[in-house]
Amino acid sequence: MISIIKGCNVYVPKCIGVKDVLISDGKIEGIYNELNIQNALLNVEIIDGKNKLLFPGFIDCHVHIIGDGGEGGYNTRTPEIRLSNLI
Repeated sequence: MISIIKGCNVYVPKCIGVKDVLISDGKIEGIYNELNIQNALLNVEIIDGKNKLLFPGFIDCHVHIIGDGGEGGYNTRTPEIRLSNLI
């Protein structure tokens, strides 16, 4: 599946302006000033990103700062993260 998020404000981490983002198989393949791909020819999903913010890779930085889990016992608990590990 190919998707294009059109006209969103992209931060990487600083703002690089309004861009189009090409996504293929759930991964960002590129960030462009403007993409013009015909939806009918390639079965492309067009997502309106106008007035939206996009932070590529943000979810990859996701952590449980105060820990999480432990439903299966102490060994399955995600420990708290220390500030020194983040900086």
